[in-house]
Amino acid sequence: MTAIHNGSEELLADLPGPVLSRTVADLQNTRPAPGLWRFTSATALMFVSLALAYQNQLQDALFYAFAMLAGVFFAAAAVTTHDAIHHTLTGIKWFDEISARFVTWGVLWPHGVYSELHKLHHKMNGVDLRDPERVTYSQDEYQAAGFFARFIIRHQLLIAVFIGGGIGMIIGHLRRASGFIHQSKGLRRQMAFDAIGIIVVNGSLYALAAAHGELLKAVVLYVLVERVGGGLLQLRAHVEHYGLGGKRSNYFATQLHACRNIETNPAMSWLFNGLNFHSIHHAFPKVPFYNLQEAHERMEKLLASQGAEPLPSSQGYLKTFLALASKARFMGPVETAQTATFNPAE
Repeated sequence: MTAIHNGSEELLADLPGPVLSRTVADLQNTRPAPGLWRFTSATALMFVSLALAYQNQLQDALFYAFAMLAGVFFAAAAVTTHDAIHHTLTGIKWFDEISARFVTWGVLWPHGVYSELHKLHHKMNGVDLRDPERVTYSQDEYQAAGFFARFIIRHQLLIAVFIGGGIGMIIGHLRRASGFIHQSKGLRRQMAFDAIGIIVVNGSLYALAAAHGELLKAVVLYVLVERVGGGLLQLRAHVEHYGLGGKRSNYFATQLHACRNIETNPAMSWLFNGLNFHSIHHAFPKVPFYNLQEAHERMEKLLASQGAEPLPSSQGYLKTFLALASKARFMGPVETAQTATFNPAE
């Protein structure tokens, strides 16, 4: 197990927003080269792994080994679509938009819908129960739940990673999008665009596989990539958010303390594109992935120098996952569901 630091038991005074903002003001410009290399390397590794898996037969162990490796690299590629939403992958808007759909449509992921909901997540994170990416229940929700629902809440991390996976994330986002679809023409437009793109891409891929007598192999390959890649993405989402929330004295302080930062090795940090420094990303989403660590270190030094509450942190994704999965954790005080409207913020 690992110690999970969520801040001090007695909350210290938050630093003013302008002071926090000035600390990272010079780190919010995106250069194209790092993102182009990150996207190219991750997608190339994914496609090479897929090709190697496809060359083997279903009964061969190498098929499953390369397919699962493709799932790992799919997770690495899929994380870049998150940066594409904020246009902090390359800063080239058309490339960020196209590259994200290039990675996601083939695995049935509705990127346009996710993009709209993720912008709303940044507005509601930690303070509104309607947050479409919220992974933590409130005490009131738990008390009002029935026996089966309470069981799911108590074991939700294990269920999300090992049962939900990528399909669980897709279904969850579509279900949550239904709550906002009547309020947003943009969301309706993206949903239609995603549906067309997913049908065309997957129809073409599976028709091609069927024409070569490899339909079953293509389906099994998808399932393995979805299980491994989706499980990793669920792991990241829960470890970085679960058990946190509650409104602070200003927006920046709220966002800094509504996410968890993970001390991990360079390989895992690369896999999740620096989002282990998650507080900075939520407070300052225009900081590109390659500046997140420096921004995090600056913020930690500032908070320590002012005697302010440190950022929530923990050691290792797996250790933190096991510690968080050991018991149910709940959100702090939040706003009511009526306080936020659909107006996604960058």
